[in-house]
Amino acid sequence: MNILRFQPDVPTQVTLQSSQGIVVEGRYGNRMMFSLVDGRVMYVPPIVATKIEAEGIAAGERFELCKAHIKNGHGRSVEWALRRLDPEEQLIDVAPDTSAPETQLERDLRVSVEMATAKKANPESPSSVPAPATPTMNGNGNGNGAVPAAQNEQPQPRSLTKLEHALKTAISAAHNAEKYGSELGYVVRFDADAIKSMAITVLINMSGESRR
Repeated sequence: MNILRFQPDVPTQVTLQSSQGIVVEGRYGNRMMFSLVDGRVMYVPPIVATKIEAEGIAAGERFELCKAHIKNGHGRSVEWALRRLDPEEQLIDVAPDTSAPETQLERDLRVSVEMATAKKANPESPSSVPAPATPTMNGNGNGNGAVPAAQNEQPQPRSLTKLEHALKTAISAAHNAEKYGSELGYVVRFDADAIKSMAITVLINMSGESRR
């Protein structure tokens, strides 16, 4: 259950799903439970329910509630302040977004896994076939001239990034597991999400080892 927790001295806007609360018995006395329109619930002292009724707060009306700490001699007491909002202060209710945004790491892993999966499914795709070499023309235009030194040089292999290493490790592990399962007569298939999860685990382990 998603519970609205009030921070001390911080006014919070709430909207009741029903103006009638439910009495709930607790260790420190009775509390009133109200359901809110955003799917959460709030637990407040009975005095808050009395103030809601006295102010005539209706279901669907947004109002402000504050759990204020009042200094009382050498100690402090709690006082609940309720305030009705002016029409211009009424905010439009928006359903809370429960889905977490995709991080840059997850986005990179997803794109890389999709590319690797597409290449594995269609190895003869044009993107995987190297383009034919273009003959170098000499001064006479017969195409038999020497190739410039820059073209003769073999490109130096670049070092793999941690992300690429994690993806290749996960894809290789998935391939070997599927092959081993096939030899035992036990069908095992890893989809892109499973490979992404394995790659994230490998990347996290690599990051931990580098810190050590």
